[in-house]
Amino acid sequence: MNFNWVHWGDKMIKVERSEAPAKLTAEKVKELTEEYKKTEKNVWNQDYIKKALLDMSNNKCIFCECRLGEESKYIEVEHFHPKSKYPEEVVEWENLLPICKRCNGLKRDHDTKLEPIINPTLIDPRKHLTIKKFRFFSKDDLGKKTISVLCLNDSDRLFLPRVKIGDAISSILDSLGKWVDKIKFDHSVEDQNELISKMYNLLKSCQPNAEYSTICSYALFEDDNYYEIKNFMQQVKIWDEDLSRLETNCLNYSLIEYGHLKSTV
Repeated sequence: MNFNWVHWGDKMIKVERSEAPAKLTAEKVKELTEEYKKTEKNVWNQDYIKKALLDMSNNKCIFCECRLGEESKYIEVEHFHPKSKYPEEVVEWENLLPICKRCNGLKRDHDTKLEPIINPTLIDPRKHLTIKKFRFFSKDDLGKKTISVLCLNDSDRLFLPRVKIGDAISSILDSLGKWVDKIKFDHSVEDQNELISKMYNLLKSCQPNAEYSTICSYALFEDDNYYEIKNFMQQVKIWDEDLSRLETNCLNYSLIEYGHLKSTV
């Protein structure tokens, strides 16, 4: 599913920190750190570092989940603890994150040691953030500070695009619901296979490696049509293990408060 017409939209998910690139040895870290302290050059701007960061995040900005490397959304190397305040961490692998220009511009030199925000490689955002009606809400002070620093509910660049994504998901589900009504009493294998394929693609767009996956999964699980379609597919025994696996994976990363949905998924 392609949401290229949306430039900004979603929010962070938990990301597993990968191993540091082989070229970033302890000796290289020391060498680059000393160079930065003497010259303030962009010693972190190395292709092997950026590639490793992109691989770690499935080519997405660690905070807003926009796809990096497309259009004008080039990767910038984020220092979670700002290099201006903590130069010793300028190329420490654990301190580096892939980020887009917009998020980097907002975070700037915010001191994350004095006023912590969520680092998605260390902290699961679901413990501190939730989403309702396409807006992010905090569960605690850490979530509140993260929303504030990164302007997670910026109307023009974040909230309105989320609504567009939600509308696109809703339209797809509405079409699938009508398709189910059409084939409910007279369906062929071809009809069933088409429904399976469309549902599979919809759930794929909500996977953690997909662009704007958090908002896609929120829109999906908030829509009653989804459960009606799923119920039909279960009744005719075409809801298979692959679909269940994809659904479970969506729920494991989703920020939605889905406790009330558990009985239906």
